[in-house]
Amino acid sequence: MALASLSSPSLFLPRISLTHSLETKKSFQSFPHIRLLPRTSRSHLLLRSQNQPNNNLSEDTDEMFDDLFEKYGKVVFRRNDQKPPSAEAEDDAESLSFAVALAKVASDVKAGDIRVLFVKPLVYWTRFFIIATAFSRPQIDAIGSRIRDLAEKQFKRVATGDYKPNSWTLLDFGDVVVHIFLPQQREHYNLEEFYANATPIELPFDTQSSFRN
Repeated sequence: MALASLSSPSLFLPRISLTHSLETKKSFQSFPHIRLLPRTSRSHLLLRSQNQPNNNLSEDTDEMFDDLFEKYGKVVFRRNDQKPPSAEAEDDAESLSFAVALAKVASDVKAGDIRVLFVKPLVYWTRFFIIATAFSRPQIDAIGSRIRDLAEKQFKRVATGDYKPNSWTLLDFGDVVVHIFLPQQREHYNLEEFYANATPIELPFDTQSSFRN
C-alpha cells in the first residue's frame, strides 16, 4: 500500500517535553523527541476505549497530562519543539524499518495475522502498532523474547512492558508498540477496529500462520 502519508507533517504532533528518569533517557536516547506515557496509562486508555466514543479521549488525555505532571514534576509546553517535516519523515521511515523488522521476527516464530499500523496521526505517544496473535503462552513468551533480542542486538533498543507472557502482552519501544494477543483476547479488544483510521503497512512476508499449539 502507498505510504505517501508518512512524508506529510502530522496535525497531531506533540507539544510537550518531559523530564524523564535517567534510565528512560538512556534507553530511548536515539529517539529523544518521543513523548512517553507510563505503561499503565496506555493500557488504561486502550481498555476504556472499547466502550467509549472518541470524543471522550480528550478527557483521558487531560487526566494523563495531570498524572505526568504529578509524577515528573515538570511539564514544559513549547511551540518550537516540533521537528521540520523532513526530519519527521526521516524518523517515520526509521521507525517503519524497525517495526517491519520486529514484525518479521513475530512471523518467524509463527505468530498469526500480523498487522503493522501507522497510528501517528491518531495518537501522540507512538508511531506504529504491531499487532499479532499467538496460540499459547509459551509462544507469546518466545515471540517476546525474540523481539527483545533483535531490538537490543541490532537496534540497541530496550522495551518496557511485560516480561511475563500474558493473554495480552505489550512491548513498548516508544515509537513502536507491540501487542501480542491470544486469539480470544485479540477478538475481544479488537484494536484494529478501534484504530480503523490507521494506515495499514503492507509487509514483505507471510503474515498468516496455521500454527496451533
